[in-house]
Parts: sequence; C-alpha cells; structure tokens
Amino acid sequence: MDTLAKDKVEIGLVLQGGGALGAYEFGAIEALLELMDVINRADRTVSLAAVTGVSIGAINAACVVGAADRADAKLRLQGLWSELSLGNHWWGIADHDLALFGVHGFYKPRYDYWDVLSWTNFYDTSPMLQTLQNYVDFAALNASPTAFVVTAVDLFSGELTRFRNHPREGEQRVEIKPQHVLASGSLPPGFPATPIGDRKFWDGGIVDNTPLGDAIEAFSPGANVDRILVVMNLFRSKRTAPKNMIEVNDRLSELRYGNRLRQDGANAAVINELLQTIEALNAAVPQAARTPDLDRQVARAQRFKTLGAITNIDLADSDLVRAAGVSEKAKDSGAFRDFSAAGIEQRRSAGYRLARVKLDEVFKARGLLPALH
Repeated sequence: MDTLAKDKVEIGLVLQGGGALGAYEFGAIEALLELMDVINRADRTVSLAAVTGVSIGAINAACVVGAADRADAKLRLQGLWSELSLGNHWWGIADHDLALFGVHGFYKPRYDYWDVLSWTNFYDTSPMLQTLQNYVDFAALNASPTAFVVTAVDLFSGELTRFRNHPREGEQRVEIKPQHVLASGSLPPGFPATPIGDRKFWDGGIVDNTPLGDAIEAFSPGANVDRILVVMNLFRSKRTAPKNMIEVNDRLSELRYGNRLRQDGANAAVINELLQTIEALNAAVPQAARTPDLDRQVARAQRFKTLGAITNIDLADSDLVRAAGVSEKAKDSGAFRDFSAAGIEQRRSAGYRLARVKLDEVFKARGLLPALH
C-alpha cells in the first residue's frame, strides 16, 4: 500500500545508554519533536507510539514521556542537561575527567573511606532521584498514551527486567517512579544497585543497550500503519589503539554497548524475508479457512517489518556525519564522562544536525514533509 494512504504514522524512539553521550540524544530529540510539529501543521497526524531507553537514555526518555506536550518535553530536557552540566574550566583538557569527582544532580563521591574494603560501588546516586523529580512529571508519564519502557538487570537473578507504563501480555504495568529510571542507569562498579521492593537492579545496558523489541511491540498492528523506528547509536566504531588502561576500558565500553544495534540491523533482512513468506502463505489461505487467531498473529508479525527500516542516526555512519557537518574524527576516549558545559553543547548541536539530516530524508520519502525540488 502507498505510504500516503496509510491511516496512522507512529514513531518508536529508542535511546541508548552512554553517560554524557546522551547529550547527542538530547539534540536529536529536539530535532524529532520539531519535525513532528511541522508534520502536524501540515495536516498529517503523527504520534510517539513508544519511547524506550537504557541508562542516560532512560532519563532522557522520562523527560519526553513525562511532559505535558512536545514543547514541555524540550523544556524539561533543557533543564535536565543544565542541571548535569559541570560548567566550563580553563583547564578544558581535563573536562572529561572532572566527572570522576561527581556530577551535580547525578552522583557524588563516597567519603566513608574507613569502610573502603567493603565497598561495592564508588559513588552515591541519590542526587539523581531529586533531579528526576524536578524534571519529570511522573503523573503525566504514567498516564501517557505513549508506551514508556526502561530496562534494568536484576542483581540476583541476572534477568533483564522491564519497567513499563502500559501492560503487556505476561508483564504487568508498573507505576513508574524515580527509582525505576535510576535503576536503568545503575552501572557498576561506579554506581550502586538501586533497590526496588525486595530486589536490587543494575544498568539494563549490561544485557542490552538498545531495547528495540519493546518499541516495536508498542506499534499498532495492521497494514494501515506507517511505522518509523528511530534509534541513535552513540558509539563510534573506529578509534586509534588505546594508550593506557583507562583508554582500554573506554574502548571496551564502546564495543560492548555500541555493536548490538549494528548486529540487529544485519539480522533485519533475514526477519523481513521470513515475514514476506508468512504474508505470501497467509494470502494463499482461503478466507473460509482463516481464523481470528491466525489474523491476529499475522498482524502482530507485520510490526516486525520495522526492523528492516530502522532510522539509525549513527555516529559511525561517515556519510551522515559528513552531510551533517559533524567532525568525523573521534574525540578523546573519555567523551562519555565529559559533562562540561562545552562538551554537552557540542554533542547536543551535533545530535540535532545529525537527526535533522536523517529524519528530513526519511519523512520526505514517506510524504510527511514537502520533498526537495
């Protein structure tokens, strides 16, 4: 069916974890929300079907869904990242290491040195609980029609747990609170596990830093839905060899948290081929032989076609980076620790430009924005 004839346009937004790299997402979200406003003014209706996130992505996601409207979401993100900014310093060469001494509104160092032999984390993350209260409207988040899903790892069972504001088959709806968002960003050994009830949770990125499936499942079933899955890959794929142990650890984090999405993209073609086979077989089934269960299963499977059309705003995409006027050269390996005002603004601006280039292209191809002549 022609894209223009589809009844609904739904967007699923997937936000990775990556510390200060989340400022790229901040800028990209601003670009997405601006374009959604333009589309609605052009008499096309577009909605956020889901926003899923991990770690800093979960915090950004909470600001988006826990807002009154798109304008309010942008204001909340601006307030959040202003709160997390360490300011600028004349010794800017060390900006990416200043976060080792804490980030206001996020975490602070522990000072109980007399008990250091029993430590299981280096920082206290309680400041983030108040920051979340300040910049997220949790009543709006829990009542939102947009599916909100953040993930965390159960410290004891090792299972990936989803905290969601909408019920799902086999999983209950959760009344989302600041602790659920913080749990998604409780990355050891820096941060402590976050207690929720009688369980404790670590960062969901340990298992999966890109929760695609949760966004896909939130899309409406059926053929009359134009589904757009937007993901920002925060990690560059290429870098020079590490020069010390800190850079070795930084590079390990890049490879661990950035490559899963690229693997999922490679598998998308196989999934789409299977879906085409399912649709062809379903079309061959006589109408009299079809059952409501079969129709529901086929409609549900069609949502996974989205995997073949991921709008990937990827910092490793050289063509996109050049088109957006963003430097292709990887900065220092500690960029995800750089909460300086200058670092945050640089990444916010880059994320905005990358998203505008990529989303303009995708939306125009779908007839949602005027095409260039």
